[in-house]
Amino acid sequence: ITRMRYCCKPTTTVRSSTTHSHVHQSVLTNIHPQHLYNIVNNVDNYKDFLPYCHESKILQTASCGTMMDAVLRVGLPGLSLSAGSNSLLEERYVSRVRMIPASETTPLWTIEAKSIQSNLFDSLKSRWQLSLIDDYANVNGQQQQTGPFCNVNFEVEIQLSNPLISFTLDRVLKDVAKAQVEAFEKRCRAVPFDNESKT
Repeated sequence: ITRMRYCCKPTTTVRSSTTHSHVHQSVLTNIHPQHLYNIVNNVDNYKDFLPYCHESKILQTASCGTMMDAVLRVGLPGLSLSAGSNSLLEERYVSRVRMIPASETTPLWTIEAKSIQSNLFDSLKSRWQLSLIDDYANVNGQQQQTGPFCNVNFEVEIQLSNPLISFTLDRVLKDVAKAQVEAFEKRCRAVPFDNESKT
């Protein structure tokens, strides 16, 4: 009797991850970078003014005060839960946020965030870099009032494996990034600037 031996190897399906990124740059008039820095760091209030954001909460803050974990629940524009539904597909994820205030040697305010827990995103990163322009009197050849002016560089990078959501992000990421910056600008104009505390 000849006995046959079979060697079965588990089949592994590898899903390729697609990276989407966008950089939004703008100059905000009559807004100090410290003001916008305070607003961006106050994650608890995002749900009150940020488009597509339905939940926002700081979970913990490091004793040094420059790092925190926060949870966000956001709707994904262009994707609904079912056909004919107006309800956005949502994702709830946790990010680790690093806050770097400006100093005399580095006059740049930086906020970096990276997802550390998410079912949908393989990776989600964002970075704000803010700088002060004291005198921006000549803008595109037109005379403007003097500052403060906030130079904004906002970068977002998303990696995911879901092909449908990947396709949608290609179409909406630029508009979403722009809408976010505009929402933070509007928040700055609505909330008085307190240089001594978060706003």
